[in-house]
Amino acid sequence: MKFSDSLKIILDKELEKGNKVVETSNGWPDKNSIIIFLKGPFILTHKIESIEYREINDPHYWKAEYYDKNKKHILACKF
Repeated sequence: MKFSDSLKIILDKELEKGNKVVETSNGWPDKNSIIIFLKGPFILTHKIESIEYREINDPHYWKAEYYDKNKKHILACKF
């Protein structure tokens, strides 16, 4: 399955600024979900229609995420 095009734009910008992918997951919270985890907090603020930014701030999970409401894909960042 292909990762959300909108989240890929955010991912590419974060990687350009030095953030790194540390983990990927699929099948949760929806069977078609894909989650990509970045090593550190988001470096930039991103605003894209249909993408929701959410502060999670749960050390058992992650700090924050960008969520594609249509594809149910997540780009998350660690603390």
